[in-house]
Amino acid sequence: MLKGYYNDRLLDGHDRVRLDRGWRPNLIVEGCNRLLAALMKGQPGLAGILYLAVGEGFREWDAALPLPQPAATRLAREILRRPIANEEIIFLDSAGLPAAAPTGRLQISIALTRADFPAGGFQPVREFGLFGGNATAEPGSGLLLNHVIHPRIDITPGLTLHRTLRLDFSQMFAAREEIPGLGAGLPVRSIDGVGEVYGPALAAAGVNTLHDFLAMNPLAPPAGIPAGKLREFRAKARMVMALTVGLTPFAALSHLSISDLLREDPQTLAAMAGTFTITADMASALQEELMPLQVALDERQLQQMTLGSLLQGA
Repeated sequence: MLKGYYNDRLLDGHDRVRLDRGWRPNLIVEGCNRLLAALMKGQPGLAGILYLAVGEGFREWDAALPLPQPAATRLAREILRRPIANEEIIFLDSAGLPAAAPTGRLQISIALTRADFPAGGFQPVREFGLFGGNATAEPGSGLLLNHVIHPRIDITPGLTLHRTLRLDFSQMFAAREEIPGLGAGLPVRSIDGVGEVYGPALAAAGVNTLHDFLAMNPLAPPAGIPAGKLREFRAKARMVMALTVGLTPFAALSHLSISDLLREDPQTLAAMAGTFTITADMASALQEELMPLQVALDERQLQQMTLGSLLQGA
């Protein structure tokens, strides 16, 4: 699956950073897939990445940004189309450094100033996209490859917008993985709420692991455990053992306990990963996918379990 990222930095005339929003993911739209298929076939009259288009968007977006759509074919309000020179596109290696030989990663770097836009005062921009295929200087022409709708940036005289885009064809991002047997061997006391209150009764009934929990007869609860509590504990065991989550991109965070990972700020997690392929949005999504563990397991188990242990089981 092709993934895209971008970073916007606004610099003044003294190269001082006025804005840096960090690396963010962007939507690869359907036109990119069609162009890739056409290029693989050798369809005449088509080329790869040709233009960066920039759009003004709408003022209403300043209150609530709309989500870009996979079926989009053009920007909402394109105001600039900038041709991309061959030297502005480079290959990157797995460490994100320039590579001489072709790799599965591309970087496009473009600088825009107020002079690039139509005459006037400041210029607000709220969207952009790459165009290729049979694109020309005519607004809306060609195949839209990606679409980004972002918080407004005002480009005024003396400021330069340095926009960097990265396209990753290397399938670093695996689909959601089922983690076979996760938690099957965990002690029943790792389930939140079991502890010393119900643990001894379960052990006396031969229920020692989460697997035992699900294998037992729910119609014959062990003595001393209310039927409602037993159903609650079994539901939590199923939550743990049925967990599916995309873990592969987060190998750099393997040392973190699940407890620390769930508590940490997503921006901090993205910085800890040390790679542009992990963004704060992705870290936040991972935390949400792992939340069943926080609901089902007690804090001691969450501190003992690391992301690396989940990766090894995936």
